[in-house]
Amino acid sequence: MQQQEEIQIGDVVWLKSGSPSMTVDGFHQTSKNFYRCFWFNDEGNAVSEYFNQLSLTTTEHTLKFSAKNKSENQ
Repeated sequence: MQQQEEIQIGDVVWLKSGSPSMTVDGFHQTSKNFYRCFWFNDEGNAVSEYFNQLSLTTTEHTLKFSAKNKSENQ
């Protein structure tokens, strides 16, 4: 079984697959294994989503790719 990293509210975390830095703000109402994380998108707006604890790390992981609008590539 995979060992869970200890994550606290206020910690800065990243998705193990790569993501912007996110701040842990709380837990899901029905499952403490899901953390609510906030980050700022490219437009500077705050965004939040819940992530499973096993998908998060406190070790910095930067984005591995950048999604671009198809019209920018043409």
